[in-house]
Amino acid sequence: MRKGFFARLAVVNIRKNKQIYVPYILACLFNVAMLYMMLFINHNAGMKTIRHSGDVLMITTMGVGVIVIFSFIFLLYSNSFLMKRRQKELGLYNILGLEKKHISRVMMLENLFSALISFVGGILVGILGSKLALLLLLKLIKVPASFGFEVSVPAIRICLEVFGAIFVLILLVNIRKVYKTNPIQLLHAQNAGEKEPKAKWLMAVAGFICLFIGYYIAITTESPLSALALFFVAVVLVMAGTYLLFTAGSIVVLKVLRWNKKFYYKTKNFTAVSGMLYRMKQNAVGLASICILSTGVLLMISSTVCLNSGLDDIMNKRCPADVNVLYRGNSYEDLEKMREKLLGKIENQVSYEKINTEIAFSSTLVGSEDGSWKFANVDGSSLMAMPASLETLTVVPQEEYARVTGEEISLAPGEVLAYHNGKTDGETLEIHNKVYQVKEWLKNYQYVGDNFSSMDSLKLVVNDEDFFALFLQQEKVYQSAMSLMELETDVYLSGSEEEKYASATKVSDLATELLDSEKAAGTIEVGMNYNTIKQDLYNSFYSMFGGILFLGIFLGLLFLMGAAMIIYYKQVSEGYEDKERFEIMQKVGMTHKEVKSSIHRQILMVFFLPLGMAALHIAMAFPMVKRLLALFSMTNSGLFARCTVVTLLIFALVYGVIYGLTAKVYYKIVERK
Repeated sequence: MRKGFFARLAVVNIRKNKQIYVPYILACLFNVAMLYMMLFINHNAGMKTIRHSGDVLMITTMGVGVIVIFSFIFLLYSNSFLMKRRQKELGLYNILGLEKKHISRVMMLENLFSALISFVGGILVGILGSKLALLLLLKLIKVPASFGFEVSVPAIRICLEVFGAIFVLILLVNIRKVYKTNPIQLLHAQNAGEKEPKAKWLMAVAGFICLFIGYYIAITTESPLSALALFFVAVVLVMAGTYLLFTAGSIVVLKVLRWNKKFYYKTKNFTAVSGMLYRMKQNAVGLASICILSTGVLLMISSTVCLNSGLDDIMNKRCPADVNVLYRGNSYEDLEKMREKLLGKIENQVSYEKINTEIAFSSTLVGSEDGSWKFANVDGSSLMAMPASLETLTVVPQEEYARVTGEEISLAPGEVLAYHNGKTDGETLEIHNKVYQVKEWLKNYQYVGDNFSSMDSLKLVVNDEDFFALFLQQEKVYQSAMSLMELETDVYLSGSEEEKYASATKVSDLATELLDSEKAAGTIEVGMNYNTIKQDLYNSFYSMFGGILFLGIFLGLLFLMGAAMIIYYKQVSEGYEDKERFEIMQKVGMTHKEVKSSIHRQILMVFFLPLGMAALHIAMAFPMVKRLLALFSMTNSGLFARCTVVTLLIFALVYGVIYGLTAKVYYKIVERK
């Protein structure tokens, strides 16, 4: 054959199949660009100099991993659609005299040209967009932009390695398919209907059970730690249930509709139901993938926007004062001495509005089925091994409570004031084989220090006798892992923000110097000191949450592109598959208007089903995601609900635009003028 024949044939094939090749190449290009931009940020030297760079780079590294995995799966999936449309063409080449090795050579060149266009175009787009992506990230983490323009050679190399491997794998898959199939099969493969699985009812029931269990876990899991342990279990179950219900449950529903003669034998219903039953297995997998990707977009965007928007709420829980000083030790008397000395230093050297201090201890309780609580060692090797009924117990002497609130109280032995997130849980509490009478359930509590716990928390105000009894009980049970008594000091400073920060730094230094001097003198046994400056914590959280929001936006766009591409390919493939049937329907008497109505009805039913299912997944996941956000101290359920609803509405609008554009492609293919 003439020199350059196969190359020219490959170019002609790409041009002739531009309706499916152009979106495929654009998808590859988009994936290359996204990976380059994320790698550019990861390898940028300036990123290592910004504050809290470790948190941000950890998040972008996770993003690189997700993009690589997604690109492998999505591009192989897209290639299967592309090859499905070209089976007849490849079979014809074989019958006309091209050997399988010649066809493989053409496919290799097509793959090479697609890879070159995708890679070069993706890198160029990535280079142009990398500065914009970096500026967006810096804005989200509130860091001044001071980096110049540059091209990341390591990012280009990694992109070449990753997508080189993907395109080689795609080529091997395609060549294997050509060699394993004879020409007649290739000719008819494009029109070969998918066989219905024999056990559709069993698969449908299995899908319903998986979905029900996943939803049940999401709705009933109470503890944030349990939610973290079970989240991926619920995700896997819901994903499995989604695929099973789309592939099997959809067929079951359509067949039930077909049994209803009054419904089925109406023109608009007959054509819609018949069309949806045709090749349902192939369609359903694509639709289930759209649903999963849509759910991922909604979850990522809504949760990351909520974290960023609720940062002030989070800070009010984690560090309500301008600076917090924490000392830990075994001796209540020593902690009282430290408090007296620390307050003396602060009062003499810092301008403040008020100071709150409190001595208490916190420990872990394990719940029993009878409603009692005990100090007990638990297996903390993994989240799955930990008991579901864990509670953080904080015990405060009545004098400390009075110091903070200004409310004088007198509690008898065995008598407590209790706070359990504003709830009322009975007249007694049994803790470690002792029953305590609840004198009052407090509606709110003025916390000193960090008001964050990864578990549900119970706060008790007790007299001195019960305070030391409970402390000794947990010491005996937990031994080396026992909780120490804690002296928390919240200092609310006065002045401008700059003056407050300078004073907070001064208080932190004073606290550290005091502990060092007391240890050196050997007069007080206080073992540990932790100081938290609100502005430093705020900057740390802003960097972390800004990075998470950036990743959410980035991956959200990637998944949205994936969903759009699957919708497009499904519209194109279904259009060609349905073209002959609709031509026949028009020949036997259906009007142009009836055909258009049937098309519109079928597309609406098929392509908006994933969106409806994704909305259902989000609604069912809401309780569990809310508890996961509590691990970041985000407990504002109203804010999360608003973020979720707004995200869903915006996504539905974008999804509708994608549907409208792809529906035109479908209609152009199917309609006979």
